[in-house]
Amino acid sequence: MPNLCTVSSNASSNFIFGVQPHNFYNVFGSRRTRPRCRVSMSSSDPQNAVVVGCGSVTMDFLATVAAYPKPDDKIRSTSLKVQGGGNVGNALTCLARLGLNPRLISKIADDSQGRSILDELRDDGVDTSFIVVSKEGTSPFTYIIVDNQTKTRTCIHTAGYPPMIPDELSKSSLLSALDGAKFAYFDGRLPDTALVVAQECRQLERIYPS
Repeated sequence: MPNLCTVSSNASSNFIFGVQPHNFYNVFGSRRTRPRCRVSMSSSDPQNAVVVGCGSVTMDFLATVAAYPKPDDKIRSTSLKVQGGGNVGNALTCLARLGLNPRLISKIADDSQGRSILDELRDDGVDTSFIVVSKEGTSPFTYIIVDNQTKTRTCIHTAGYPPMIPDELSKSSLLSALDGAKFAYFDGRLPDTALVVAQECRQLERIYPS
């Protein structure tokens, strides 16, 4: 699947909800390579609209192989890439490159992988102020085997620990993240926290209708 994202806007609503439950990953490309994206927005929406995303960010280890290994095989990769990933991380990176202002709600640990995730997101213009950083534990990461023969990939994901709970995102931080936001994006990960964010979006919609 090409690294292609579509954002659409509806001026009749304060918050536009987007849900992406599938892996937003390009088999042949890299998040370090600018993806092809298109945006469909009404004329009333500024190009630099604020987008809040809640979900998974990871460090991806992509090993390309000539053919998928058989059980108990030992093979060598033809290339190795290490880069940030995760559904919401990839989506918001794409939006930042389009000129929008994405804010990311997620969790990592204060380890080398977590710091690399933050650095890469910040370099692309994603606001990481609302990412919870745990002093202990491990950041999420994924081993990805890219089969050059069949043009498929196999993902082996290890979730971050400890997992994010809603109480780690204070009410004041949540309101700051949603301040001025027009879009809310969820990737199906961190469901308990995502539900709290979605409920707050709906509450703000009732208080401040467009």
